[in-house]
Amino acid sequence: MPPPHKFSRALYDFEAFLEVEKNLSPQTRRAYVYDLEKFMDYWIARRKENPTIHKILTEDIRRYLEHLRMDRHYKSTTLSRTIASIRIFFEYCLREGLIEASPAAHIHNPKNPKKLPVFLVESETRRLMESPPKTDQETAEMRSDYRHLGVRDHAIITTLVFTGLRLQELVNMNLIDIDFERGNLRVMGKGAKERIVPMNRTVREAMEACLEKRDPAAPDEKAVFLNRFGQRLSKSGVEKMVEKYVLKSGIGKDGISPHKLRHTFATLLHVNGVDIVEIQALMGHATITSTQIYTHANTSRLKGAVEKLDSI
Repeated sequence: MPPPHKFSRALYDFEAFLEVEKNLSPQTRRAYVYDLEKFMDYWIARRKENPTIHKILTEDIRRYLEHLRMDRHYKSTTLSRTIASIRIFFEYCLREGLIEASPAAHIHNPKNPKKLPVFLVESETRRLMESPPKTDQETAEMRSDYRHLGVRDHAIITTLVFTGLRLQELVNMNLIDIDFERGNLRVMGKGAKERIVPMNRTVREAMEACLEKRDPAAPDEKAVFLNRFGQRLSKSGVEKMVEKYVLKSGIGKDGISPHKLRHTFATLLHVNGVDIVEIQALMGHATITSTQIYTHANTSRLKGAVEKLDSI
């Protein structure tokens, strides 16, 4: 049996493992550590001692999860995140030889109610894309230092709708990431995983128009999308911009955000017959499970097909 190893020491080493070997963001690392610290606090409160790794049993984990569900009223999604944190921690401990078996090996995630993603239909998508002013005539009444923003906003919305980029991926994009010759975008996704996303003609034209209006002497010379001060556009800036054009276009749906435009991209792909594995690659999903939710998109078509049988 491995010698006793303090939970707190293992947790410290685990965080370093997440940073160095898994290359996770500080926010993601902090979420893992937070979940595990809360579990350790619960264990200490019950046992009145600081835990060593080998003393923690499967029953301790189950009792903690039941406490979160019954006493803290955690939803299944939050419980699943907690379970994931505990599971990966003990997998790490097992790999490092701190324990002989993981007490979390047989802990299963609660069943989550499936929520269909909010997305725009094709007519709504067109209305949103047409909302930003794009021509000199449309921008003639705007302040001179604002006139390029309509072209920029059109490029952003078009890129979100037709590439499915995450918001962070969009604002992080640099000029060097655009390959007009091949018609591709180089995207750095979650966990520093790089993928290549093709640009269709609409995205290429919108991007070219945006870069023509872009100030080459802007303070942030690398970023693709800039604010009116020439600095890299922020995530909140994009969110507010999308919200503005959703209102302007008169789309009667709540909560349309950059992430919902990502849903729209995946849904449009599925409706148009793109294979789910290819959608997974374009979206940068780590597993096919994340992509399968978009198979809801053909539901209305199937319903219509069945209703046609009434006339037989």
